Amino acid sequence: MRQLLAGSVAVSTLLWGAGALAEEGCGATAAGWNAPNGAVVFNRGPGPIRSVLDAIGEYRTHSMLSHGPGAGVTHATMATPKQTDWPGVCTKPMNGQQLQYGYPGLEQINQGGIYNYMYTNDGTEWAGWQQGDPTQAAIIGDAIWYNHPYVSDVSHVDPDQAIDRPLRHGQRVSYSLFQYRDMQASNQVPGDSVNNGMVCSTFLAYAHNYAGRGQVTPHTYSHEAIANASNSLYTGVYNQCKQSLGWFINAALTVACPFYNVCGNAGNQAANCMSTNLCDNTDGRYWKSVRDDPNATATSISPDRIGGWGVHPMRNTIWGVDYTHELQWNSGGNVYGCWQ
Repeated sequence: MRQLLAGSVAVSTLLWGAGALAEEGCGATAAGWNAPNGAVVFNRGPGPIRSVLDAIGEYRTHSMLSHGPGAGVTHATMATPKQTDWPGVCTKPMNGQQLQYGYPGLEQINQGGIYNYMYTNDGTEWAGWQQGDPTQAAIIGDAIWYNHPYVSDVSHVDPDQAIDRPLRHGQRVSYSLFQYRDMQASNQVPGDSVNNGMVCSTFLAYAHNYAGRGQVTPHTYSHEAIANASNSLYTGVYNQCKQSLGWFINAALTVACPFYNVCGNAGNQAANCMSTNLCDNTDGRYWKSVRDDPNATATSISPDRIGGWGVHPMRNTIWGVDYTHELQWNSGGNVYGCWQ
């Protein structure tokens, strides 16, 4: 999950998760992964989402449904929202609608696409998979791949490539940062949520239920946990913005936006989006009101909960009873594909 923060004079990369840079999006792999049909592939990569999960004591930053060695992948992720047009970039760095309704959201892609997503520019430092009972896992993989409604869209990067988009309520499913605060009924069938949104792990809870394997229960995080997560998200976005801009571009932005804290505005915009679903607003009072409310909590399903790690029960999913297997790319066959 990668984002861009951009000034009128330069573009900077803001890394949201374990995916490829937003300028990328297509690529090839000489071999597919070894994850069986219906297994969940987890990884850990850089970005503000990692800052949030680190703050609540969790490790995995992304989760994906494998449809077999060298086969397709279903996951939910988010690519680059466009920068706000000049001069609005000084006060609102990212396009609020695209931040709120993240593209591509829920998608089905091939091994070339997922390899590019995971490994371009060192986007993954660890990866593994869990399957549990092979029969039960395959039921989930097959239900989503063969039975779930979808439409095919043209890749934004390569118009010769198609990307399948599973549908809910007849509509494409966006990637919604607010799912980290309140997942609503996204783990139910047909389920519902604001922005018709999911994130990687709430999709897997939905897939588990859609295939008749039972409802995955969410976890409620304490106020202390979400306060730490809110601060970490703001700081993570702010710091990555500063680091990726570089000193010379910072100097140029100082000229372009001499009276504005562009990186602070980016941090506020992301924190507002995740905590209150106000993705077009850079007023830090909104996310801070959640952070400072002692009654505020968050209810969601994380990648660690899907895998049954830490405080999360092992038997909440069919995958949780398994140990983590090493993800290897050894199934053979050169495959080209896109993830956005």
